Amino acid sequence: MTSKWNAFLSKIKNTDMFHRTQWRLTALYSGILMVFLTLFIAIVCFLFYMIVTNDQERRITSLANQEQKAIEQFLLKQSDFAFMDEENVVFLSEDQFFFYVVGTNGELLMGDEVNKGMRPFLLEALQNSALNENELTYIKVKFPANIHPFARFHSHELKLLTAARPIAIRGHLVGVLYIGMDVTSFSNVFQRLLIVLACLAVFFIGIAVLLSYFMSKRALVPIQEAYHRQRQFVADASHELRTPLSVILSSVEALEMEEELTKNELTQKLLDRLREEIKRMTKLMNDLLTLARADSAHASLQLVKETFDFRPHAERTLRLLEELASKKNIRMHFHSPESVIIAADADKLTQLLYILLDNAIKYTPDGGEVTLSIGIAPFKQQRILTISVKDTGIGIPPESLDRIFDRFYRVDKARSRQQGGHGLGLSIAKWIVDAHGGTIHVQSEVGKGSEFIVKIPC
Repeated sequence: MTSKWNAFLSKIKNTDMFHRTQWRLTALYSGILMVFLTLFIAIVCFLFYMIVTNDQERRITSLANQEQKAIEQFLLKQSDFAFMDEENVVFLSEDQFFFYVVGTNGELLMGDEVNKGMRPFLLEALQNSALNENELTYIKVKFPANIHPFARFHSHELKLLTAARPIAIRGHLVGVLYIGMDVTSFSNVFQRLLIVLACLAVFFIGIAVLLSYFMSKRALVPIQEAYHRQRQFVADASHELRTPLSVILSSVEALEMEEELTKNELTQKLLDRLREEIKRMTKLMNDLLTLARADSAHASLQLVKETFDFRPHAERTLRLLEELASKKNIRMHFHSPESVIIAADADKLTQLLYILLDNAIKYTPDGGEVTLSIGIAPFKQQRILTISVKDTGIGIPPESLDRIFDRFYRVDKARSRQQGGHGLGLSIAKWIVDAHGGTIHVQSEVGKGSEFIVKIPC
């Protein structure tokens, strides 16, 4: 059961953001409805219980006061108090289950009940309850299975509401009056009511979840349409801009071949700056196209998996970034076994490695260190490719750790602009890892550096 639930949660986690948002809205809407439904049921049960119990307590209090007065008036006319309980002057009312007058020494002076066979059990229950004078309390009376006082009792346990009143003659305490009212039926009805309301709550909670699901789905329709149109525009614009950028870059390279232009120092600086900006724009267009393909419904089909040794690809990526690292006097370290044989998309993993290393170099101060470690580790009867990129850079604040993989998110916008960042690299890295069914997370401390750890089943 637990594995199925975890698989369900994993399936939700791996869906697109609209499905995740829909499930969050469903949980929010249904949660609100559940809270109101629970409060409604609790209030109904509380009011019903309070109204009925208050009425019962009011009636037994009235009966106790009336019987107290009747017994005291009767005793005032007697020369002695040694009367038998058959000589009662108090008769059981319709609501009354029993009444007893117990003397100060514990003997029964007077009493009656709806069934004579229950007297020992009633007296025992009263003795165990330690009921005080002028007090109301609920007691439970249990009797053996072979005793069936009334056919209306479907259990061998009765619930009685009892009251106690002192009996005093001329300031002399004679005994205590105990009377009881049967509330077993009400207790059973209240329990059944709770069961019925609980079943209704489950039923309406199911309806609330379904309604919340359809409401959230309809609420997201216009947002989805606008998002899809925006995504299509970005993809089309990125694709269309690649051609003019390529033409401009070719023209700049052609101008650099003219000796007369290159002799002019200002012109050479302008051409260098123009070439760098064109490369930056080209990279941005390529990143946008990559994300647009990742958003498509058939993004998983873009992976071309093959069995290969990942170490040469890692070494080639390090060589490509050596120039960038040497400009900042950053030392590069590489740890890997002799061979790292995996089955994955070589181009995509190389792109992932380039993004992580490029970020590490950009955000590491001059004279720092960047360490790349790759290897294969066993995990639950399968092989896992582990990639670790660790730097001694500026680090990431704790409040930004959950957002660094969001598109266009930059921790330090001013620094990112100076270094040419657009906030897309880590989004692409996250997509590559997700497409391979892996995980990526970061450990960071401000001022000490960061470490990105990737785990991909291979």
